[in-house]
Amino acid sequence: MSFESKLLQMKGLLKKEPAKKQKTKAAERPAHENKWNGIGLTLKENKFGYVFEKKIHYPFDTVHGKVKLNELERVLGAWGGTPFDHPFKLNPGDPIVFFDTETTGLSGTGAYIFLIGLLVKKEDGFEMMQYIMPDPSHEAAFLYETGLWKDENPIIFSYNGKSFDWPQLMSRWTMHRNLLPKLPVPRQIDLFHGTKRIWKNELERMKLSTIEEEKLGFKREGDVPGYLIPAIYLDAVKSGFPEALAKVLFHNELDILSLVSLYVLSSDLLMEDFASETSGAYTNIGKWYADLKQFDQSAIYLEHVTEQRGAQASLARYLLAIQKKRSGQPLDAVRLFKEAAPHLRGTIEVEAWIHAAKLYEHQLGDIEQAIIMTGFAKEASEHAKVRNSLLMDIEKRQRRLDEKKTKKRQQVNKM
Repeated sequence: MSFESKLLQMKGLLKKEPAKKQKTKAAERPAHENKWNGIGLTLKENKFGYVFEKKIHYPFDTVHGKVKLNELERVLGAWGGTPFDHPFKLNPGDPIVFFDTETTGLSGTGAYIFLIGLLVKKEDGFEMMQYIMPDPSHEAAFLYETGLWKDENPIIFSYNGKSFDWPQLMSRWTMHRNLLPKLPVPRQIDLFHGTKRIWKNELERMKLSTIEEEKLGFKREGDVPGYLIPAIYLDAVKSGFPEALAKVLFHNELDILSLVSLYVLSSDLLMEDFASETSGAYTNIGKWYADLKQFDQSAIYLEHVTEQRGAQASLARYLLAIQKKRSGQPLDAVRLFKEAAPHLRGTIEVEAWIHAAKLYEHQLGDIEQAIIMTGFAKEASEHAKVRNSLLMDIEKRQRRLDEKKTKKRQQVNKM
């Protein structure tokens, strides 16, 4: 049986018995120490047992994809000089840790974290520490050795770590709460959520490997498939042979380096880069700033997109029109709604015409145009699935506008 076939067979066993607890044994010196040393791992002992560690040093000018690691310093300085707020905004002296884990499963008490990778900035470059649990009997030692308990207010960078890696870590930490120091509550910057905000509807998939290829200028070669990682670790613990485990370490290393590059790229897009992305991405950024109530910064992005014509800029025009309406600029708002609506589809098109109708009726006092806009809204609603409340609003608006028009005509006739 080939090695890959054996791993697939082990993966099948994992899927069949996900909740089966592994029996812990007394912490003993790992039997495969010499073999695992061969892939750059060093065995360390602490008061709770043993853990394997690997350290990697990166000079400041190390390039990952199209980003130099030390561009992080430039980006942090740029954020420090911005007059607006954003979840990605940090300062050069902040305690930053780039963080990723590998696990034996997605959930359940039988799922362990077996590898934790951390990257921090040092005086002479960047240093990555990777910690591997020799087997479950050393879990407390493994978690303790990471030092994640030391900083009171760490800032943790991850990719989907806020939803998965950190909660999983907290769950495992809780298993040893009588032994381990308390784990702090960090500020988390989850680049997965930022990626979705910037490239929603622009990328088909949000996997980190996809972002690497399409945005970071980096393509993985010979990377181990993620679904095999649990089986590779279990096989290494059982057999001692670490060759495939070395590939898991490399997989984790690439994940963490990509976090640095992705943060640099995302930060540039959020602050100053108006040349390298699509209209859709800049529209998404404008919407993100609007959701954060950073309306001035939002308008900068949306106005940048609205310099273009046609369908690509329609959503940006709609979002910018909302801001113009809110800030008391009805003429600009109604113009933008009317420019955007013909290129929109579905409920948002209907809402654009209704916004225009409201502006004409209440701010601009033009009942004739309000009736026309309401008619466009009704026509659009006939070709889209819209909620009943919106349809009722259109009907009510039409009746009220017709009554206002009739009343105005009667007043004119009396004069």
